[in-house]
Amino acid sequence: MNLEKLSEIPATPPGWVWKGIIPEGQLTLLTGEPGVGKSLFAMDAIARLTRGERSLAHDDQGEPGQVILFSGEDGIASVVRHRLESAGAVLPSVNIVVNDTNAMSEKPASRRSQLDDDGEIESLELYLALLRETGAPCRLVVIDPAKSFLGATNGRDDAKIRASMAKLTDLANRSGAAILLIAAPSKIEKGKRGNWTPTSPVLAEVARSVWTIVRDPDEPDRRVLLPVKTNLCDTPPGIGFTIEDQRISWENEWVRQTAEQYVADATETEKLHHVAAKSELSRVTDWLKTRMTDGPVYTSVLKEDAIGHDISEKTLMRALILLGGIKGKEKKLDGRWFWRLPEPLIQPVIASCPQPPKRTLEFKTMAEICSEADKAKALKNAAKQGT
Repeated sequence: MNLEKLSEIPATPPGWVWKGIIPEGQLTLLTGEPGVGKSLFAMDAIARLTRGERSLAHDDQGEPGQVILFSGEDGIASVVRHRLESAGAVLPSVNIVVNDTNAMSEKPASRRSQLDDDGEIESLELYLALLRETGAPCRLVVIDPAKSFLGATNGRDDAKIRASMAKLTDLANRSGAAILLIAAPSKIEKGKRGNWTPTSPVLAEVARSVWTIVRDPDEPDRRVLLPVKTNLCDTPPGIGFTIEDQRISWENEWVRQTAEQYVADATETEKLHHVAAKSELSRVTDWLKTRMTDGPVYTSVLKEDAIGHDISEKTLMRALILLGGIKGKEKKLDGRWFWRLPEPLIQPVIASCPQPPKRTLEFKTMAEICSEADKAKALKNAAKQGT
């Protein structure tokens, strides 16, 4: 055991590939539902690094660096290159892991590297060393998605996942390169822990920086990048963005919420919208029922009246369905469409029938029963003699 005094160890402030989001020499995890823009975020981060930008601020410049990209789901020539060019990446600084497939293929690699394997980790470290010797070190390794290159993350064996993450953590520490993992929540974990949960909670525990991308419930085209865990700095704010031509367009204002707060607020907003929608539907249903009480009403008249009562056509249709209303058309050449309430149900007539007589218990003595039996026997014998 080797012990040193902490005072003799020089302080080293954390370095950043992307200030506050992606630290150098550490694991960063980005998670979110499919289709929210996780891969586009990775393309944007790659482009910024190759241009030497350390954050969203244009005056926050740093040294440009090399990038290694493991892409497991998108075609390299047809998708990855187009996205990187749209993001403004310096393409000669991007190194793609192609394995046994042709780099010009429309499909991702058929045989992918498995970074759980010591041999693959060693190969990656040797390539990192090679880039460092050329004077253009790799500063970022992107693994998108983690499940394609880290087989352990596809299961529920936390020990195996921790072992794989330990190898990547050691590699990041030794090389100084940041490693960005992209992961989506599983259905099971999503139900347990919320929208920001990764494929395995162990990934979030091991990573030093964890971020998530969520959809804005009020604006379908808007996404928000939010912090989940930041061990190396004070919790930075989130930021919203939209996607335009396969490229992220960032907003100018920060979002002062964590992922947990945002998801809680979004859930509460969704509940309020649900309650308001139910209340509105109830109001419109009552209005429509009253409006059609006296008989059929022309559809055009109903819709015009609905506008005057601030009722949307969609809600009006839902109310008609809820009432069991019927659409019809007049039986003439230029007949008009109308709505009406369903005919009242005919209740079956239950005919009155006489009540059955009440049954009472009758008691007899054994002597009476025996006497009746004797009489019946005598009558039977007499009948036989008469024949």
